[in-house]
Amino acid sequence: GLSMDEALPLEPIGPIVGTWEKEMAQQIKKKVDENRSRRPFMVGLVGMPGSGKSASVFLLANELEQMGLMSMTMPHDGYHYTLDYLKSFVHSDDVIYRRGAPDTFDPHSLYRDMDRIRNNTLHEDLIKVPGFDHARGDPEPDQHIFDRHHHDVVICEGLYLLHNEDGWSEIKSLLDFSIFMESDVDVCVERVKLRNQCIPGYTHEEIQERAEKVDRVNAMTVLRSKERADVVVESTAKK
Repeated sequence: GLSMDEALPLEPIGPIVGTWEKEMAQQIKKKVDENRSRRPFMVGLVGMPGSGKSASVFLLANELEQMGLMSMTMPHDGYHYTLDYLKSFVHSDDVIYRRGAPDTFDPHSLYRDMDRIRNNTLHEDLIKVPGFDHARGDPEPDQHIFDRHHHDVVICEGLYLLHNEDGWSEIKSLLDFSIFMESDVDVCVERVKLRNQCIPGYTHEEIQERAEKVDRVNAMTVLRSKERADVVVESTAKK
């Protein structure tokens, strides 16, 4: 059946209102101005499932643009292992059920693409990176395009950019500035339950249970990486 993992992007509830985004954009602008190198400035935005990362990325990008900085968003959702690949795992049913956990992604490909963008290792002006097709429940190649002549900032967004295990630990070395969105775990898990209600093929109980068994565990994993962030901000997912 369809994997429940992040099957739907979180729709903002009501108007999108920023809190910390303007201040962070100002900090990023200052750092970019001091940086002076011609390479893009790499920002990492980390938060639990349901913490509102998508809305904050949108707001942050808008704030940066008003300051004259063009940004490209690079979600780590595009680096999910495909369902077909997960089916080849020994305990494939378990892995597919837990899809969205750190070991169900391909952090080495993410590292390679971030390195291509940041350090221009292959001398490329245009770099296409994958996104996640929520309708198909699988990554989709070439969904986001980095243009070296246009983008000053890359906003990498996801759960595990600061995770220190499962092959993720080197990712932080490619980030110039990392932001951790502080959230309440219970609020985030409830948001995930709401978000996943409309996934076909699952009962209400199954969706509730999976949020507790999988998303809550992932949220706690994300929380453990908070100490590796440069800045901690408050998300709207607070009690």
